[in-house]
Amino acid sequence: MKLTTPLLAGALFFPSLTQAGALYFYEMSNASESSYAGAGMAARANDSGTVFTNPAGMTRFDDSKMLAGFTGVYIDGGFQTNGNNTSTGGSGHVNKRVVPAGSFSYLKPINDKWTWGVSAHNYFGLAIDWPGDWVGRSSSVNVALLAPQVQPTLAYKVNDWLSVGAGAALTLGYVSDKLRHDPLTPGEQGEYPDAKTRISDTDFAVQGNFGIMIQPWDHTRIGLRYLTETDLDFEDDPQTSWRDPLGKELGDPKVPLDLGVTMPQPVSAGIHHTYSDKLNLLGSVGWDEFSEFGHVQVEIDDNGIPGTTVNADFRDTWHFGVAAEYLWKPDLQLTAGISYDTSMSTGRTRPLAIPLGALYRYAVGFKQKRRNGMTIGGGLTWLYEGNLQIEDQPGSGGGSTNGKYSNVSLYIFSLYATWD
Repeated sequence: MKLTTPLLAGALFFPSLTQAGALYFYEMSNASESSYAGAGMAARANDSGTVFTNPAGMTRFDDSKMLAGFTGVYIDGGFQTNGNNTSTGGSGHVNKRVVPAGSFSYLKPINDKWTWGVSAHNYFGLAIDWPGDWVGRSSSVNVALLAPQVQPTLAYKVNDWLSVGAGAALTLGYVSDKLRHDPLTPGEQGEYPDAKTRISDTDFAVQGNFGIMIQPWDHTRIGLRYLTETDLDFEDDPQTSWRDPLGKELGDPKVPLDLGVTMPQPVSAGIHHTYSDKLNLLGSVGWDEFSEFGHVQVEIDDNGIPGTTVNADFRDTWHFGVAAEYLWKPDLQLTAGISYDTSMSTGRTRPLAIPLGALYRYAVGFKQKRRNGMTIGGGLTWLYEGNLQIEDQPGSGGGSTNGKYSNVSLYIFSLYATWD
């Protein structure tokens, strides 16, 4: 248990950070976000997606609004060992596939002061696959951390320039991880085959969402949005093919594994400025408390053996972004944005199973008005991390893993429709 506790802790939590610089994935909160790279998110409020991105923005509309969309995520990245690597296994590349997701939002004014809304999305977590024989297989070969949310929301218009809003995001957390690790006893004919371990669980939590919208001038609005820190308490009896010399499985029901995931509190601010009849400019800055997320609670209840805490030594991250909306034709608007998120880890603290570094976003998109109050749109975001070093991380076979991720990229695309 002393050996497998840190292994399981690292495998279960660190790979869940697959989207790197920001665990909160802007593009997954609303299908139209992939057109802006997250820039100006808290101030934009130009469709019903504002139910989640800033609840206070709902008061901008005089009639009901609805949005439904599809989002796909494609990950491209490989890990290459170097001469300092002493772990068993070879270099590997992420198994290529598209991870699908969807989002929905609806809002409706109650009167000239109050507006209610609801949204459904998965804003937190991602899934990733690695080959079963790669050098990081003892950290993970297949992991998914999902937190779909349904959020009812209310907003109140205080006066002509100030609105406030709040929502309760009902969250169903799900985690699943599969890994391979070296057994402590030999297999048949003196061989040492990899043992297989799986962990999975669900948990329910509520995350608060609070927003403020200020419009000091007709052509400029400023938005502030805050999400509360929320805990997902996962617990599972790990299932494994390995037995210790006494014949006891790690998956013994008397040895439960309790792990706590903290969805960290983020604060974001955005600005939307109408520069001319055709051009709007947007900007944003944000902060995520990922240093708190890095404190992972791992508690092993084995005949009174006390638990422990894994400190990933993560750092808080910052977001900066700019974007523009351009009315090319009366019924067609083009959008573009760029943003930067600082890294929560370094070469020595970067989790082995995932590329976790500074994140550069580049996005383009369009919106075209159709008949009967419908607008269709789409967006494409390229998230680039580049080359990321891994230094002296624990690996398979009891060795030390050294190497780098090369040209890591994520591609996010979306299609959506809005209705008035």
